[in-house]
Amino acid sequence: MHKIRNAKNRNSRNVEFIVFMIMKDDNPASTAPAHRDRIYYGWYIVVAVFASNFMGSGTGFYIFNAFIEPLCRLRGWTRTEINIAPMLGYGVNLFAVLMYGTLVKRFGPRILMIFASLLSAVSFFMLGLAPNLWTFYLVFMILFLGIGGMSGIVTATAVNNWFILKFGSALGLATMGVSLSGAVMPTVALAILEKSGMFYAFFWVSIAIGLVAPLAWFLVKTRPEDIGLLPDGVRHVDGTVYDDLPFREDAGGPAADGRPSHWTFSMVIRSQAFWKIGLSYGLSLTAILGVMFQLKPRFSDVGFDSNTAMRLMAATALAGAAGKYFWAYLCDKFTAKKVITVLMFFNAAGLGFILIPDSLVAVILFIIVYGFSMGGVVSTQHVLVADFFGRDAFSSFARYTGIIIGIDCVGYLIMGRSFDLTGSYNTAYVIFVVLNLIAAVLISTLEKPE
Repeated sequence: MHKIRNAKNRNSRNVEFIVFMIMKDDNPASTAPAHRDRIYYGWYIVVAVFASNFMGSGTGFYIFNAFIEPLCRLRGWTRTEINIAPMLGYGVNLFAVLMYGTLVKRFGPRILMIFASLLSAVSFFMLGLAPNLWTFYLVFMILFLGIGGMSGIVTATAVNNWFILKFGSALGLATMGVSLSGAVMPTVALAILEKSGMFYAFFWVSIAIGLVAPLAWFLVKTRPEDIGLLPDGVRHVDGTVYDDLPFREDAGGPAADGRPSHWTFSMVIRSQAFWKIGLSYGLSLTAILGVMFQLKPRFSDVGFDSNTAMRLMAATALAGAAGKYFWAYLCDKFTAKKVITVLMFFNAAGLGFILIPDSLVAVILFIIVYGFSMGGVVSTQHVLVADFFGRDAFSSFARYTGIIIGIDCVGYLIMGRSFDLTGSYNTAYVIFVVLNLIAAVLISTLEKPE
């Protein structure tokens, strides 16, 4: 009991896991000889999710750092007109989050990742053939429907099902694919564009997206219990083996730690945590989407040549990859709310550096501070939800937070209008600093639901 009390003080997810251990201890059939697999299968799930996040975020988001300026030149479109496309895509994504949040609990992440990969591959290729803006917008919305199943709630649920005590670390590694794609995909796309043209750039990237489907087919399994394992790879506690731990799946019933295993919409909207989590991450992601979607053009606008600007953007994304693991790992070790409050303040500070004119030092500080902190926003979002609402309720609650977080799509419009009206992104960056400060305050006042 002393160990249990200490675990409660450290982390509520430890409590969830230990309570399950105690429940299983009543089963005399659980006294087989202890053993441990060489590599816990959950880490293979992390590999598959990493690849899916890499291709999903890379092709629906980061890669347009390479395509925005060529599309403007070849099609005669403005940056504001192009920025409308991801805004419409995120409108579709709001529907997709609700849809995938329901489907993933019923069918598991594997089939959804396969379908989403194939849909994204076809739509991305068709995007390169779009002859006018309306076709471009329509195909972009279909692309975001596919990307919604290659990342977000689907892949986060895949990791959540396999980890409790190490969920932050596992999700941090899996979401590193999001930022690493920012370092790799735009650079690769730009190289293909310069050598072979836009058609082949869209073609070869679409082939790469489709490769996620067979990877998911062979690697992804829904839950460790399905193959006789436990979350985190734990096979024994105090000399007793626990091989088929019965996690609750009944809709609306309580989980082992007393929290509901399913959240209805009426339950969600009465929770202050829903509004604060949704708003805080929506505000912070508004800046991330707006800034990272066109960071390379920003660096070009302030005087860097095209290749240098792309390398600076890639360096920011690499810093974000490290941040994704670091901040999520801290949530395993300390109170998630406190970690994320500090994270939001770092985001605001990092954005402030880019406003300092004609300073290479300021650019470097922006890459280090903002890159490292913005990476943690994506990975900690799902860690916070799991910490507050538990493993079984994760997908049923997380699907609704996407409704509020969807306000982040205005980041594209803020950036586009800032440039078209003033010839600079500075106004947008000032707005983003304020939004991150508001997000920090919201997180700091968050309380767990009773």
